[in-house]
Amino acid sequence: MTQPKIAINTDYLDAFANLPQGIQKKARQFVEKFRRDPTASAINYEKIERAKDPKVRSVRIDQGYRAIVVAPPLGDVYLLVWVDKHDEAYRWAENRVFEVNARGAMEVYEVQEQSLPAAPAPAPAAMQASEPALLDSFSDGDLDLVGVPQPLVPAVRALRSQQDLDHLSRYLPTSAADAVMCLVAGYSLEQVLEELTRAPEEEPPVAEPPKVEPEDFLQALQHPESQQTFHVVESEEDLAEILNAPLERWRIFLHPTQRRLATQNFRGPARVLGGAGTGKTVVLLHRAAHLARKVFNQPQDRILVTTYTRNLANDLRDNLNRLCPDVSDRIEVTNLHRWAHEYLASQGRSAKAASRGLTDSIWEELVAASSLDLEPTFYRQEWERVVQGNDCLTRDDYFTTPRVGRGTRLSRSQKAALWALFEDYRQRLRERGCVEFADMVREARLLIQKSPGTLPYRAVLADEVQDFRPADLRLLRALLPAGDNDIFVVGDGHQRIYGHKAALGKCGIHIRGRSRNLRINYRITQSIRDLAVGLLEGQPIDDLDGGSDTLKGYRSLRQGVPPEMQWCLTPNQELELISVRLEDWVKSGLKPEEICLAARTDRQVEEYQRQLMDRGLTVQRIDPDGEKKLKSGFRVATMHRLKGLEFRAIVLAGVHRGCVPIEVPQPDEASRQDHLLSERCLLYVAATRARDLLLVTGYGERSEFFR
Repeated sequence: MTQPKIAINTDYLDAFANLPQGIQKKARQFVEKFRRDPTASAINYEKIERAKDPKVRSVRIDQGYRAIVVAPPLGDVYLLVWVDKHDEAYRWAENRVFEVNARGAMEVYEVQEQSLPAAPAPAPAAMQASEPALLDSFSDGDLDLVGVPQPLVPAVRALRSQQDLDHLSRYLPTSAADAVMCLVAGYSLEQVLEELTRAPEEEPPVAEPPKVEPEDFLQALQHPESQQTFHVVESEEDLAEILNAPLERWRIFLHPTQRRLATQNFRGPARVLGGAGTGKTVVLLHRAAHLARKVFNQPQDRILVTTYTRNLANDLRDNLNRLCPDVSDRIEVTNLHRWAHEYLASQGRSAKAASRGLTDSIWEELVAASSLDLEPTFYRQEWERVVQGNDCLTRDDYFTTPRVGRGTRLSRSQKAALWALFEDYRQRLRERGCVEFADMVREARLLIQKSPGTLPYRAVLADEVQDFRPADLRLLRALLPAGDNDIFVVGDGHQRIYGHKAALGKCGIHIRGRSRNLRINYRITQSIRDLAVGLLEGQPIDDLDGGSDTLKGYRSLRQGVPPEMQWCLTPNQELELISVRLEDWVKSGLKPEEICLAARTDRQVEEYQRQLMDRGLTVQRIDPDGEKKLKSGFRVATMHRLKGLEFRAIVLAGVHRGCVPIEVPQPDEASRQDHLLSERCLLYVAATRARDLLLVTGYGERSEFFR
């Protein structure tokens, strides 16, 4: 006789994480016993009489706590779905229904008629025309196809506003809520079905799907939709790993789209776009694990995972070690500039990276001596965006390179004078034994191209690609020959904070037909998302390949409380406001290390840290290596340093005129607009690091971004 199986869902893990430590230990013991004999009389396996779903059972953890289990109508796969105090557990279970939907996936929804939007009463024709139902253009059959349970169809039909949808989504199955949100956002039924059920077009046709068996839990749990919220426990080790980190849901539960992207066979480079919090990095991590285990799984195969900054690379490495320790020795993780530096050293071409202080001083000298009538900031921008951005090594390269996006026109004589200045800059760096990272990246690529195919990499995966320069993307392409599953990049032009802009195709990474967008935000609340997206409304955002991108259909699964925005009269008033809010958040149950204050500049961060410490608070500053090794205490960081991190609550401080956007003289209107867009993107990134609570504050006149 085979041992019965249990499947744990995300609700159970959330509830388990909130149990007192002593009850968690008892709950672990219960699960181990339940796996051996689910219906043993010693654990009081009992039916809940008032439950709307007759399959729901209660199981005793101790005298005060109960677990909620769903018994299978057929077979021996049990669902472990909740754990709580006796009365609370029963209340949670009474109105929930667990069933296999029309597509064969296990779904969970709540039927609570008094809380659902009522069906609309008859209204005058004029009123009906002015306020149509959100989904009038879709039939009941369409709603069934996207997974709306029959009992909830009238409530979905009654939706008249976004507020109605936000309220109803908590009762819908997760996949159905996603689908309804996309339909309301303007996606067609075909697009939503492709998102939920269809295999990618370039994959070979799959066999006829098996007939849906409404009582077969085991079959239903194999469906990708089910695996978004349920995990079948395979062993004691598997169970221990899940319960040891119950809130690390990203390691186990994936949206069907995420799972498909992580495992799909791509016939060349592929790109994934998505707004903040949509799980792009999660997809990349799972794809790296999949490739190492299933595709490039020979001992000599190597996979490179890279990104732009060092702290992000450290996070990726830590997460891969937790996700796939069995293959992590074949997955190399580093930021791209470090990779180029180490590769050159291995080839006997060691070079020292020029510090920011050194380059600043050289530019200051060169600009002061220049006879050209150009704004001081123009010279460095021209160097970084045109010369280095396009690998211009000669005067002819510079003269023939298009200066797209540069607002200041140059005559031939001006270009000649500028090129002489640029050559002088390079020479001064060489005299000090230094080069810029862009030079390292270029030299590494040129060396690789002299002996192609000698590196061990079978796949390269790059995170936060919106921050890469053209030279960085050209290096990615040079790292390995073109082939199936060779390059996988993820990014979001809305989060471009370093001002670099590059098109994948122009750098040899051709993704046509191999691109997807992620739209569901799993991290932040809809309220915070609304504020962040509003910062970029109407701004031109590219798709990393020369086209335009949009946040259409980008939604969060949690509504949350609205962000708080307050501007004070003086710095002291702002500090008092911040201090009170930090104390309030801690009193409400947040840990200090779950709270971060971020400001625009290093100097601001230093000042806020000093003033908070003067008030007796323990404050830790996040350095380039991230925040994981810091001791307990509130976190402070620049807005740039927040990239890749998240906190339950964030204060964006000093968001007033003169600081946000930071005032930097620009040589022309085009440059000024580029600067303002980068500043908006930076504020968008900083705001979307807050999962639950956000305070935006400053003193004096508020930032122009919030007028």
